[in-house]
Amino acid sequence: MDRIRKAFFIALVLAASLSLSGCFLIENEIVRLDQNVEEAQSNIATQYDNKLRRIPELLQLVKASKNAEIEAMVSVIEARAKAAGQIKLDADTVSDPEKMKTFQKAQAELNEGLGRLMVISEQYPDFKFPDQFSALMTEIEGANNRITVAQTRYNKAVKEFNTYILSFPGSMIAGKKGYGKKLPFQSDLDVTKPVGAMELDL
Repeated sequence: MDRIRKAFFIALVLAASLSLSGCFLIENEIVRLDQNVEEAQSNIATQYDNKLRRIPELLQLVKASKNAEIEAMVSVIEARAKAAGQIKLDADTVSDPEKMKTFQKAQAELNEGLGRLMVISEQYPDFKFPDQFSALMTEIEGANNRITVAQTRYNKAVKEFNTYILSFPGSMIAGKKGYGKKLPFQSDLDVTKPVGAMELDL
């Protein structure tokens, strides 16, 4: 009888150990996938920052135009760039649908303003924009392209993370450890179109 009890006790200990080990493995996988999302999110934020840093220099080049329409557009872009810069793409933002929508809307409006400035510059051939203007607009379009790549990678990381925490066995651990579903970037709020390709309401 004692041998049976001992064997039963050993079996329970082994089962508990295996269960605990399995929980650790699942949690480690969740942490790994979460870190992938954070890294991808950080890469997007870096590209947005790179883009925003070029805008003041771009606007400085055209402020001396003495053209009312151009000056008005500069003011619009300055306001939109300021608004876009105040919304940080952090973990709090990517977990909140309203904040994500606000972030993407601000970036889309900024891109629209930059596109309008490009169109205006083409409508006034008599005003010679500095050579740096075209170079900076090209750099901004390049930043948009890098944002597209970074967003694609981010959405892939988010899909892998969400699939794991919503499926068994990840779902058993995710909720207890405070891991929730993350939001991908939505294609209907495209903030990555090249500036020259924007459809503008002129």
